[in-house]
Amino acid sequence: MSSDDEASVTEPIRVLFVDDEQRLVEVAARFLEDLQESFVVVTETSASDALDRLDHEGVPDCIVSDYRMPGLDGLEFLEAVREEHSKVPFVLSTGKGSEEVASEAISAGVTDYLRKDTGTDQYAVLANRIENAVAQRRAERALAERERRLAAQRDELATFDRINAVIQGIIRNLVAAATRDEIEHTICERLAASELYEFAWIAERGAGGDLAVRTGAGIDDTDGVDVATDGEAVAEPAARALETGGVQVLDPADGSIVEDEAATDHEHRSAAAIPLSYENVVYGVLAVYSTRRDAFSEREQSGFAVLGEIAGFAINAAQNMRLLLSDTAVALELHVPDGSGFATRLTERLDCRYSLDGVVPGADGTLLQYVVVDGVAPERVLDAADESDLVASARLVSERETGSVFELAITDSPVNTLIEVGGTVQEFTAEDGEARVVAEIATDADVRTVVDGFEAAYPGAELLSKRTVELPLRTEGTFRQTLDERLTQKQRSALRAAYFAGYYDWPRDSTAEQVAESMGITSPTLHNHLRKAQRELAAAFLENDPDA
Repeated sequence: MSSDDEASVTEPIRVLFVDDEQRLVEVAARFLEDLQESFVVVTETSASDALDRLDHEGVPDCIVSDYRMPGLDGLEFLEAVREEHSKVPFVLSTGKGSEEVASEAISAGVTDYLRKDTGTDQYAVLANRIENAVAQRRAERALAERERRLAAQRDELATFDRINAVIQGIIRNLVAAATRDEIEHTICERLAASELYEFAWIAERGAGGDLAVRTGAGIDDTDGVDVATDGEAVAEPAARALETGGVQVLDPADGSIVEDEAATDHEHRSAAAIPLSYENVVYGVLAVYSTRRDAFSEREQSGFAVLGEIAGFAINAAQNMRLLLSDTAVALELHVPDGSGFATRLTERLDCRYSLDGVVPGADGTLLQYVVVDGVAPERVLDAADESDLVASARLVSERETGSVFELAITDSPVNTLIEVGGTVQEFTAEDGEARVVAEIATDADVRTVVDGFEAAYPGAELLSKRTVELPLRTEGTFRQTLDERLTQKQRSALRAAYFAGYYDWPRDSTAEQVAESMGITSPTLHNHLRKAQRELAAAFLENDPDA
């Protein structure tokens, strides 16, 4: 049995019994309630009083009415009821039934027709008629509700398919967008051009904490859109999206987003605010308005959340590309407080110095950091790394006069965070429980956004300085010149001989012994020259490399 059927059995059946004889309605109510436990019977002695009760208390599950009554008779009462309540079960009873009365009652929409009798057995028949009529009506209502829900689900799925197509189309277009402005313009234009949304804009938080619109579409003048910042900013969806990093939906009655006269013409019913974020950095917030009722369902919000993440990634990638192609960058010097990461904890605990040599992406989202630690035995560093939940693995690479070199697979650190937000880490040193990091970002990147993202990950971090720096010009000619200056004549000869003899091909065209014999040197001597030459080649390639 379905839940709807169970409800129809256990739910009380409210009956309005109408007859002009007071004693009869009292008897009828008592017998009906005794016969059926679920019956709740109320009575009236006139049709006009019954209509007043309907107006004040609402429609019952079933109405039973006598035909012959002073004032409005049963048929007139039925017609009055049907004007407002066309589906409520209505049973008409009369002591003098006729074919003509029955025909009129059926034409007026009566549910059942019953002749009065003198004995009490008539109430059992009436109770059965009432129960059957109510059960049928409830079944009809349950079926209609199921059909309504199915139709709503079909409409929702069809709408979601259209929404998904719009979002997927935007994501495909982002591939061709080369700058942040192009990315943001593409998102707003595509959303406003669809039939699903009225208009959209993207804003970022300004220096004063207010939200300034960067671009928009579907609005004649984006300067006319203002986001409220008057002490109720926590309640407005755009600010909440920036603060929480999640999609926020606006009830139009909320009034937390304010527009001027140019925007109010759209008469939107709902809106959503979506953060554009990547890792710990929120680049801005996308506001989308729709005239659809019940817009921005959970599925729709999930789709927009993905769009916000991909847009944030695209903005980050565009800024990284800008940094690679630019001859200038903005260098940020940041102070990291004690306890913020493995490096600061290590130097505070072991009284040592920690400096970064280079980084390489590792497995499972880790970052391989090659670091030099001075002033402490290597075993103590490895023990500390083994105890830390921030270090996935650690190994000693070598020991030098300047300190021990370690390879650390670190899951979270200031270096990781700065790389994630689009920075290139040039220096990272830690001593006495505090760290200093220098990172370069693209000149058109929003410094405040990067610093806010870093401070969110490391509370207490502080921007010490910001300056524009010239990036070294790396061309094929300068690279060859740099490498040529690094190699000795013997190293250069060994490298050229091995290359042209096919020593680096696979499978090899010449062995090391054959190349050495051709040069008139021993095989160990050749290997020594090649290893040193390869080391200088790698150093020339990786020095000043943004990815290093």
